[in-house]
Parts: sequence; structure tokens; C-alpha cells
Amino acid sequence: MDPFTYHVMERLDPKVRASLTPAQLSAIKEAISASRPSKKHPIDIRGVIPFFLVRYYFVILSGRDRRLHTKRIEEKRRWLTSLSGGLMLFVLGVAPLIIILVLLLYLIKCAFGINVMPDMHLKDLLTFWR
Repeated sequence: MDPFTYHVMERLDPKVRASLTPAQLSAIKEAISASRPSKKHPIDIRGVIPFFLVRYYFVILSGRDRRLHTKRIEEKRRWLTSLSGGLMLFVLGVAPLIIILVLLLYLIKCAFGINVMPDMHLKDLLTFWR
């Protein structure tokens, strides 16, 4: 039995612990062992440093932050990333198609001789910007 499970079981009232069947006791130990804090961290270093008449303990835990606030921040980042990805898809994919469609409509307009603005042509606008 690991130390965490042992300490949790020791905190049970002795009368209650004595009333448990071996199957119940085993199931409780297994549940405690499966949910112990040290299993939730990839790096879990614990130790004790004796210092003259006292002992000091240290704990180093490392792992992914799973708190609710952090999850919300991660979800917001994922949403912003998907939004910016969609915008980039639009700019790089749909916008050139719109430009090609407008140019195609302009060529069709020229082919049929339709003048929307009689005194102005695309060629005049392009020479105006030079």
C-alpha cells in the first residue's frame, strides 16, 4: 500500500474500518490509490531534510495546469486561433475568387459592349493611379 492510501485509511474511524468487509476495504484502497495526487503529476518529487532538531519536507510537482481558470483561457485561445484561421482561409481562399469573379464579369461586360459609366473605363482608372 502506498503512503497516501495508508494515511487516508488510518484516518478512518477504527470501528468503521473494522466493520468493512475485505472486498469493501480492497475497493476503497483501490479507489484511493487511483485518485491519489501523486498520480496526477508527471513529475512528483518528495523528500525530507533533517536540520538539527527539526525536519523539513519538500515537494516538487510539475505537470499540466488543469484548473478551471486555465481551461477557460485555453478554450479562449483555441477559439481565437480557429477564428483567425477562418479569417486567413477567407483572405487567402475566397477573396482571390471574388477578385477573379469581378474581373470575369468585367470581361463579359466588355464583350457585350455594356457601358455602366460611359465616360469611364478600367483602363482610364489604371492610368490615373500611375
